[in-house]
Amino acid sequence: MKNIKFFSIFFPLFYLTSYSQVNYEFYGALKLNGNDKTIITYRLVFTEQNGKISGYSVTDLDGAHETKNVISGSYDKSKKQFSFQEKEILYTKSKFDENSFCFVNFSGKVKLVENTSKLEGAFKGLFNNKTKCIDGTMSLIGSNKIYNLVNKVNKKLQGSKKIDAKTKSESNPIKLIDSLKINKLSKDQNLNVFWESSVLKLDIWDNGQEDGDIINVYHNNKLILSEYSVTNKKKTINITLIGKNDVFKIVAVNEGKIKPNTAKLELHDKNRSFELLATLNKDEEASITIVKKPAN
Repeated sequence: MKNIKFFSIFFPLFYLTSYSQVNYEFYGALKLNGNDKTIITYRLVFTEQNGKISGYSVTDLDGAHETKNVISGSYDKSKKQFSFQEKEILYTKSKFDENSFCFVNFSGKVKLVENTSKLEGAFKGLFNNKTKCIDGTMSLIGSNKIYNLVNKVNKKLQGSKKIDAKTKSESNPIKLIDSLKINKLSKDQNLNVFWESSVLKLDIWDNGQEDGDIINVYHNNKLILSEYSVTNKKKTINITLIGKNDVFKIVAVNEGKIKPNTAKLELHDKNRSFELLATLNKDEEASITIVKKPAN
């Protein structure tokens, strides 16, 4: 968890009631104990239903060590007691060593209220075998509150006559926050995705403006999609996985009319799917390693 980029902006909470189920989204940071006082960006998304918490966390948003974990926990509304534990890695950009991952375990007094919710306090870090790793403090803010503030800032930005249209578009703070929700795959990065099925369904498309981006896709160094022009229409490939680790490589053949070369990818497992956006310059490549989970 070293050398992880620091974001000084805290983000937010989305709140929705449906059949006694409430959805929450928080952004902020983890501050690790120790000499270097490392700060890591953190996103927490979960539902609360009848006192039970389920969802996921994302550590190091858009960073070199971005990791998504399953979380579960509980919430006692009368006592305002909230707790959750990271339990299982869904994907990670870090080099994978199952015994080296430190999972966040949090318990504290929290009043979950729309627009004003905060999650603050100490957390315990535990390895998969429940032995102690590094502890720290958590500071998260509900997304509705930050979106409200960002909307006010953006209105002033977009209404200014002193700022040109290009700068307004590139500096849009709402787009910045939304971009952190997308798992991006850049030059030489590898995403380890933990998989249950023996097959993979891969969708590829351009979710923006079609500009002639062309890619090659390899499965274990075998070319399975040659000089494919990415369009708004999804291209679907069904692949049988061969071993414990199957590697898919995406190579940018060109950069199209608008740099960089971008391709949206969605990987479908049994009851789960993973979306990511490959952003590459010409001749750059990135990869996805499908790590087969052992059968129970």
